[in-house]
Amino acid sequence: MFPAMSGAIGRAALWLARFASLALAAIMVMTFLDVIGRTFFGRALVGTVESVELMMGILVFCGLALTEIHRRHIVVETFQTLFPRPARRLSEIVNSLLAVVVTGFLAWRLLIKTGEIVEEQEYTQIWELPFWPTAIVMCVGIGMFLIVLLVRLIGDLSAVRNRSGD
Repeated sequence: MFPAMSGAIGRAALWLARFASLALAAIMVMTFLDVIGRTFFGRALVGTVESVELMMGILVFCGLALTEIHRRHIVVETFQTLFPRPARRLSEIVNSLLAVVVTGFLAWRLLIKTGEIVEEQEYTQIWELPFWPTAIVMCVGIGMFLIVLLVRLIGDLSAVRNRSGD
């Protein structure tokens, strides 16, 4: 069951990352058109700043899960290489646990904020785009990231248990 669940999580994370890449492409195109408009025509593309702000939320939160699956986050291993293997393993478990706790807290707060955004019907100033679709996508992204972190923590704990049972 664990490999099947991991496969489904990986596929969902990949789709979120693809959505994030579309947001990145849109950000690049809008920024390019804005710069061309300002430079050659003396006019900016209307609503670029607020659109980019919304897409940045999508870009960041939708890429987290896949980044964690492939372990591509920045890691500072200053002293870990000096520790014996059991201490390094314990350090990885503590780090995973802290990541789950902090991400869980952030997900909870983001969910509360999303509820407030939906309830208050907040919109952008220029294009009057609603904030709630972006907030919901951000909740999905951080939720998937939290699931990946939980699966990683369970895997780390089961690896320690299996080694101690040998």
